[in-house]
Amino acid sequence: MLVALAAAIVVLLAAAPGARAAELTCPATFHVLHDDRVGKLKLPEGHYTITVLDDRRLRCGHASDLFRQFLEDYDGNLPGHWRVVPRRSEFLRGRGKVGFRVAPAGSSGGGGGRHPATGRACPGFFDVLHNDRIGRLRLPKGKYRITLLSVRRLSCAEASSLFTRFLEDWDGRLPGRWRLDVKTATFFKSLHVGFRVKRAVGPDPNPNHGGQHPSGTGKRCPATFRVLHNDRIGRLRLPEGNYRITRLSKRSPSCARASQLFARFLQHPQGDLPGRWRVDPQSASFTKGRTNNGFRVKLLR
Repeated sequence: MLVALAAAIVVLLAAAPGARAAELTCPATFHVLHDDRVGKLKLPEGHYTITVLDDRRLRCGHASDLFRQFLEDYDGNLPGHWRVVPRRSEFLRGRGKVGFRVAPAGSSGGGGGRHPATGRACPGFFDVLHNDRIGRLRLPKGKYRITLLSVRRLSCAEASSLFTRFLEDWDGRLPGRWRLDVKTATFFKSLHVGFRVKRAVGPDPNPNHGGQHPSGTGKRCPATFRVLHNDRIGRLRLPEGNYRITRLSKRSPSCARASQLFARFLQHPQGDLPGRWRVDPQSASFTKGRTNNGFRVKLLR
């Protein structure tokens, strides 16, 4: 997770009287363990040199730790007044008097930090098939890399399954004591139990083995459904707005039929649905009997 930058800002050193600003290339290299990005700056796997732009204001150790934190950032909107300048591979604070530059190293070297610092990146990419969200975390359509926070605490298959489950979540309040750090797109139960997701860069190292949402048996309906005022179906509260309907399986009702059923169910605010239909308020899904045949709704924001 992204560490609060209060500690990092301590790196701003008071300039000694008469001293001149000087760039300094740090002696150790930083290892990016897989293709990654910070905002629009793409960083292929490999070792990188870090050059501080003013050695009076930023030290190598702090620059390395900042680089690690920025690699954990989800959307490139860096905290603490930091920003990334992709064309120069630079990270600047404020008006640019404090910062550092990264560049591919000519040799492997090492000793200057690494990312991921712990855990490991899962070998296959997870495919989010349409723009989605989990609470306040927006997940544009595309491929995502899942990174475990620690080895042996959670497998890649388990993380992929959990990510699928969380994408099905209705309101961002995750089950089972799971929490979400939106800034780093990290799902965690504790400091070492959890995983982070991020838009993938580069070729998929293991195609068709990373998971997808919706699953291959489901289907997202092309049209949206309009709920005209705040409503509810049992314990599922439905704010006014446009909703996306997703069929849960190939045997589920058609999109047109699911829309009709949703309109019908809105007439049952107590949740007493007809025809053996049930509502799950955690995932905003409607299923018939004990089958997986049904549909899920999600508010578009």
